[in-house]
Formats: sequence, C-alpha cells, structure tokens
Amino acid sequence: MSEENTEFNKEEELLTLYDEDGSEVLYRKMLEFYHPDFDKNYVILAEEGNFSDDEEDIELIPMINVPDEDGDGGKFLPVETDDEWDMIEEVVNTQMDDYDE
Repeated sequence: MSEENTEFNKEEELLTLYDEDGSEVLYRKMLEFYHPDFDKNYVILAEEGNFSDDEEDIELIPMINVPDEDGDGGKFLPVETDDEWDMIEEVVNTQMDDYDE
C-alpha cells in the first residue's frame, strides 16, 4: 500500500472495548485509514452515547490498529509520537471538512 486511504465510516460499526477498570465501553468507529509514512493502520473511535447529532465537539480517540496474523480481530495500541498525533489531526480535520461539504 503506497497511498493514504482515508474514509469516514458511513455504516454504524460499533465495537465493545474494555477500559482500565475492566468495564465494557461501546465505541463507534468513525474513521479508518492507512498512512504509508508510518506504515500503520489507524482507527478513530468515539464513545457511543457521548454525543448527539446537534453536538459539534465529539471526543475522538485515535488508535493504531494491529490486525492478527490471520487478519481476524487484532488489537488497538495507543498513538504515542507527536508526529503521528499531528498527522492524525490533519487527516481528521481534512475528512471532517470534506464530510461537511
């Protein structure tokens, strides 16, 4: 994969993850993309139930998506570098601008 592939998730894909207390939390997958400069897949999540259609500020949670060897499932890792955070912010802002139009 040599090009960046970004697209807002138009289907309602919900994921159940566990917080630091071991409680189940439901998240909506908002955006998923691959970035060639970092050679990683990223997913942007938003906690389900924390926003409504009329609310403009939604807390987005970017994660690195690391699939299993067989391609089923996998794990999410936190984004740790400032360069990745800057890139993710740019991608999200660009996609939100395109989505609003």
